[in-house]
Order: sequence, then C-alpha cells, then structure tokens
Amino acid sequence: MSTTFNLDVWVREAKREPFRFTLADHEYSMPAAGELDKAILSKVNLSSPSAADIETLLKAGLNSQWARFNEEPAPIAALGELFRQWQAHEGAPLGEHSASADS
Repeated sequence: MSTTFNLDVWVREAKREPFRFTLADHEYSMPAAGELDKAILSKVNLSSPSAADIETLLKAGLNSQWARFNEEPAPIAALGELFRQWQAHEGAPLGEHSASADS
C-alpha cells in the first residue's frame, strides 16, 4: 500500500533557525537559504550565481530589511562572504538541500 507524500508536513518539519548577522551595528535576520520561495528559481542561476544573482537572493532573504542593508557601505567581497555564510548556515548550498529534515 502506498502513502501520499505530504509536502506541507515536510515544509513544516524542515524549518531551520533564521540566519542572523550584523552590519554597521544593526542586526539582520534571513530565513535559511533553502526556505526562499520557489519563485526565485526563475530569477537566478543557482548552479553558478553571478553578482546580480547573489544580490537578488540576498534581497529576497532580507525582504523588508533590504533598504536599510543596502544603505550601508560594504565591499563586494563582504557580500560574497555573507552569501557563503548564509549557505553554510543551512549546511548545504542553495539548490542542494537535503531531501529529509534533520531529526
């Protein structure tokens, strides 16, 4: 007898702690990278993200915090490191999220 896979349950159980970081003494919070809505897939190249792709992903992750974050000066290399740390927080690169939740 087969059972129906319930994706809603998987999404609820796979929730991870938000990724937090500071810039210019302000704390920001983003969902785990793999929790971004699937609509982002049509806007970025996850296999080999460009600078514009990284900005699009960070903008999506920061959501309403983007405007404040974007006002602060930061070197481009820092954005790349922020992106790497955000991916590492989840434990898997974007696009390679584990198929099962941690126990």
